[in-house]
Amino acid sequence: VFFDDFEGEALSEGDWVVNNRDPNAFVVEDSKLLVVQSGDGWEKNWFALKRPIPDGDWDAVIRFNAEFKTGLVGNEDYIMLALRTDEKNYLVGEIKFNRWGYHNEYGHLLLSNVMHSNGEKVNFDTQIVDNNKKLLAEWPNSFAKSKTPFELGLHKRGREYHVSLGGDVDGKREQYETDKLTSLRLPGKELAIVAGTRGNAKGQMQVMIDSFEITRVSE
Repeated sequence: VFFDDFEGEALSEGDWVVNNRDPNAFVVEDSKLLVVQSGDGWEKNWFALKRPIPDGDWDAVIRFNAEFKTGLVGNEDYIMLALRTDEKNYLVGEIKFNRWGYHNEYGHLLLSNVMHSNGEKVNFDTQIVDNNKKLLAEWPNSFAKSKTPFELGLHKRGREYHVSLGGDVDGKREQYETDKLTSLRLPGKELAIVAGTRGNAKGQMQVMIDSFEITRVSE
């Protein structure tokens, strides 16, 4: 239905709108959309697709690498695919990473499926890493340096939506999915890519998006 591999020197104005634009914090080069973020991703440079959401079942997937740099208690770095109408009505598929502890020895990596309906929240989280020192080192390194991009997907099947993450970690293929959320009506009018930080995270996170693709699915 749609595919963008970010060839050229700018986002296609016919396909994308950049909300709360800060041109100093994103660029298209080397066939990638490069984004630098510090703070809430909804406050600066979230990328909404102008194309209509397809009828029926579909998969929306971004392929990306990222540098997660969160280091203080209560902070998170995140990347999400959002199906959004407004600030009170949306469904997002999200990968989020946080650390804490004197030497950053603790932390979580979560894959989340989150829906807000008139401000009311329901969600499913899939734990990928929970305070495992070895994996807390391997995953961020893989997000940043893997030669094969990770894949974050938001998937619609009937009235159900789930989220997936796949990628190579320390030479091993990892694949995760969330439980499904049900929405009787389409929970958003546009698809968007959002990245940012929560809490008092210092510095910046970086996201390198190789491609964005929407595929219609026939069962």
